[in-house]
Amino acid sequence: MASESRLAADSFRMSRHLSPPLARFAHALRPARLSTQGRVLGAALLVMLTVFVLAGQQALHIVRQDADAALRVQATAQLAALSQAVADPAIWQDYLAVRTRLRIPIDQGNLQHVEYVAPDGRVIREQASPPTVDRPDWFARLTRLALPVMQEDLIIQGTYYGHLRIQPSAHAYEDFLWHLGTRLFILFSFAMGLLGWLIHAMLRINLKDLTRLSATAHQIESGDYSVRLPVRTSSPPELQESTRAFNYMSAALERLLTDLGEQQKALDSAASVSESDLAGNITLANDLFCILSGYTREELIGQNHRILNSGCHAPAFFTRLWKTITNGRTWRGEICNRAKDGRLFWTATTIIPIKGDDGLPQKYLSIRFDITQRKIDEAALSNEKERWQVTLQSINDAVIVTNPHNQVTYLNPAAESLLGIALEDAQLNLLSEMIQFDRVNGDEDAPACFLSSTSALHGQTGSAELHTRYGQHLAISYSCAPLTDQDGLGAVYVLRDETEKKELLDNLREMAFHDTLTTLPNRRAVEGRLARALRTARDHGQQHAFCYIDLDQFKLVNDTCGHSVGDSLLMDIAQTMKAALPAHAYLGRLGGDEFGLILFDTRPDEANRICRQLVQRIRDFRFEHKGRRFTLGACAGVAPITQAATTAGDLMIQADMACYRAKSEGSGRVMLYEADEVGFRRLETEMGWAADFAQALEANQFLPYRQLIRPTSRGGQPHYEVLIRWQRDGVVEGPAKLLPALERYGQAPILDRWMLEAVVSYLAAQPDDNAVYFINLSGKTVADESFLGVVCHMLDHYGVEGSRLGFEVTETAAVVNLGDAQRLIHGLRERGCQFALDDFGRDASSFFYLKHLPADFLKIDGAFVRGMLDDRRDQAIVRSIAQLASDFGMHSVAEQVEDANMAALLEDMGVDYLQGYHIHRPEAFPYWQPVTNTLTATGGHAGRFPHLTLIK
Repeated sequence: MASESRLAADSFRMSRHLSPPLARFAHALRPARLSTQGRVLGAALLVMLTVFVLAGQQALHIVRQDADAALRVQATAQLAALSQAVADPAIWQDYLAVRTRLRIPIDQGNLQHVEYVAPDGRVIREQASPPTVDRPDWFARLTRLALPVMQEDLIIQGTYYGHLRIQPSAHAYEDFLWHLGTRLFILFSFAMGLLGWLIHAMLRINLKDLTRLSATAHQIESGDYSVRLPVRTSSPPELQESTRAFNYMSAALERLLTDLGEQQKALDSAASVSESDLAGNITLANDLFCILSGYTREELIGQNHRILNSGCHAPAFFTRLWKTITNGRTWRGEICNRAKDGRLFWTATTIIPIKGDDGLPQKYLSIRFDITQRKIDEAALSNEKERWQVTLQSINDAVIVTNPHNQVTYLNPAAESLLGIALEDAQLNLLSEMIQFDRVNGDEDAPACFLSSTSALHGQTGSAELHTRYGQHLAISYSCAPLTDQDGLGAVYVLRDETEKKELLDNLREMAFHDTLTTLPNRRAVEGRLARALRTARDHGQQHAFCYIDLDQFKLVNDTCGHSVGDSLLMDIAQTMKAALPAHAYLGRLGGDEFGLILFDTRPDEANRICRQLVQRIRDFRFEHKGRRFTLGACAGVAPITQAATTAGDLMIQADMACYRAKSEGSGRVMLYEADEVGFRRLETEMGWAADFAQALEANQFLPYRQLIRPTSRGGQPHYEVLIRWQRDGVVEGPAKLLPALERYGQAPILDRWMLEAVVSYLAAQPDDNAVYFINLSGKTVADESFLGVVCHMLDHYGVEGSRLGFEVTETAAVVNLGDAQRLIHGLRERGCQFALDDFGRDASSFFYLKHLPADFLKIDGAFVRGMLDDRRDQAIVRSIAQLASDFGMHSVAEQVEDANMAALLEDMGVDYLQGYHIHRPEAFPYWQPVTNTLTATGGHAGRFPHLTLIK
């Protein structure tokens, strides 16, 4: 153990006295600088070296003990052999031979030292010279074999011949140990190398993922955050887990950096960001900061923030700012800056000191949000607030503002006047205690929104009756709405005095639903009540009746005595009718001399009976004015109100139709509407035709036809009568059904004007057509004073001679409108137009009227012409009319000539013109095109079918 301690001490001393290169090498091999492989290999080498040293020391100790024992045995043997060898020379005191004999083991290398001491004290000593050995000196020092000193007295047969002492040589043992240790060291080194190579190979294979991990980390460091490291199944579980953790970390890092990037983009898009040093010099600026300031990034970098100073802030403002950030605290506030172009802009600024490891600011980060528009809006809001305050002070509506506790916080002057209390006295008083409403149906004192501010959450409007402190009862309208402030949810109330308006509305409502003259319900009220009756009939199966009553001879009173007298008559008639009706009747004036009557819970036969009594009561009524007594009549139409009824409008139309039919049968008649009755179906059909007329006219469905009127003499000029045809659904229909409907509903003048323009435009397009075209006119067109101007304008506009145009009017229409007919005939004659009296002889005419109607043609009614071959009386009438026309200087025209015998007879009678299917069948205008632009009566302005407006 002592030898081991000495070896360790020697090793420590050797390490302390390493040369500088070895010291640098040892410094380079510090564990902190070694890789994983180096550390594992170093640890393995260190363990093996330690094992080798410990094993070597143990082996050396064992070998040393064995060598020491062997040396003792060898020395004993050598001493015995040497004693025998020198015995004889010693006896003979041949000391030279003794020396020679002592030299032999020395030369053999068996002994290191030999000494013979003779009895006389002579000493013969031999020392071995340093031999040539294989082992190094340090190895001998390391082994430190113990060389025993063996001595023996040389006594032969009891005689002392001297003393012999020897010390064996350890060179042979040292060389043997050296060669053995060298071989063992080589073998150990080979094993160490093989083991290190195996460890290196295994680590290289198993730690390859660490290399890939390092490469991946470098990729991530270079900016490729999407790279991932595949997990190999051949890798150790620890490395697999480390790889997965690395992938999780890189994915989390990618998400984090992506989020940070998006946040950076969002921040850069919303805020202007800059950095500055401790002196305030700008070192970084994002794009938005450049845009906001108007400077480029190159112009900003290196400049002090004072470049943006607008001069709007006092120096103390910036002193407090710098004091805050230099002390390491964040500063927040609003700053007005000046851009490069001189404009001012406001920013909400946050300045954050970026601190170093010592806790002191290293630089400043500034984040700014542009609030210029907000500042402008605040200024506008302030101005608006001031305007609204002035407005609230000026308006006549009472405005009340309350807090969340429904306590009054504001009253405008109108509210003070309405409530009778000043703002100072009203503040913080409960609104429900200040406003008193008259109870409505005894339920509550006030609308719910006045009881608490929360009731006004969704807003409310309405009306109520306010009881003021002065004892007045005012009708008001109110509105309440939620109002949010920093203290919570309050409310704003607007009250308007509607007392005068309510009185006016009551009056207007009375006027809107009552006739001002008779005080009866007006047409609107009757329609509303009729709709209600219709609903009850449909929903509850009740049966009612609606009656349409039209007075007779009322126009005579108006024209004879004046409208004021007529109004008095209407008032008296209304009261008479009202007094004659049962309690469940609802009577109203529809307009003029027309009345509407609703009989509730009344069957049709009972309604018919009540209407007859009412009509008789009107006939019995007598009206006197200035000695004149007037007797009125009336007709009524009854429409049942049943579950099958459709609308109120349809019911009024049905009752009107029934009244129309009653009037057509004479005064004092009452008729019940029956949908299946032939007469009502005919009326409905005519109404349908009249309703379709405007649409057909707009769609160019009407076609002008012509029928030749042939002269009986060779020198006579041919004429054409213009006819109308209706082309719809691919079928051309005649006017037999259409014309009566248009006459009945006043639309015939529209067709007359359309026909006039169609013919005139056609004649303008056919200048070579020398025939005269005759157009039929209705009675209302004859009575229209503006029609003559329309004809003149048409002729002038299209450039057509009046001599190419003629007009026909029935005898009845001419007689009824004699003055208008005379005026029209004279006017048309002045333009060269010709005129014909149609259907002459059909009605009860007089020669007086014929004398005052300077017509050019008399058209004999076809009823006489058709029967004259079989009836001599018809022949006499036709002959007399032809002679009458000749005597008056007119031309006679026979209509409906059906065969040659009839034509020959008419020529013998002296009729001037013949017309009928035997002469010519009606045909469409050749080459006729619809008129695209129609003209108004005044001319100059063109538009499509302006006469359609006359339907309204």
